[in-house]
Amino acid sequence: MPGRAIFLLVEDEPNDVLFVRMEFRSVEPRIRLVTVEDGDQAMDYIAGRGRYSDRATHPIPDVILLDLKMPRVSGFEFLQWLRSEAPRAQRLIPVIIMSSSPEKQDIERAYALGANSYLVKPVDWNLFKDRIKVLGIYWADHVETPPHEEPGIPVVPRK
Repeated sequence: MPGRAIFLLVEDEPNDVLFVRMEFRSVEPRIRLVTVEDGDQAMDYIAGRGRYSDRATHPIPDVILLDLKMPRVSGFEFLQWLRSEAPRAQRLIPVIIMSSSPEKQDIERAYALGANSYLVKPVDWNLFKDRIKVLGIYWADHVETPPHEEPGIPVVPRK
């Protein structure tokens, strides 16, 4: 992932958004963090629909950080959509689940739907900070991600 890494954070908790933004800025200035509040907005962002249609302003992310428990469209629903209905090239974007749920059934379901990693958000701020730093460095500096777009693949219309 040469140059600048783009992360899409799908998170409805403003404090978690703030914490992730602060840590990414402090440890890895090459990370561009884009945020949406729920799975519905994330689907529009990935598909390039509505206010997200300008790819210069709203580029395809290299990595998606996904909360599971959100209003409107849950993280599970978004993940299922991403892996089966999103534009073909976007279906391969790595997804890291960042959830407060350590429940075995949530972890198993996330991986069954195509998550690439599952991170339980610790309650301790310092531990959360450390995990975000490591996550940012690893994905920005050490991982190759699939190509973003395929020529001729149209924007997916809303069902």
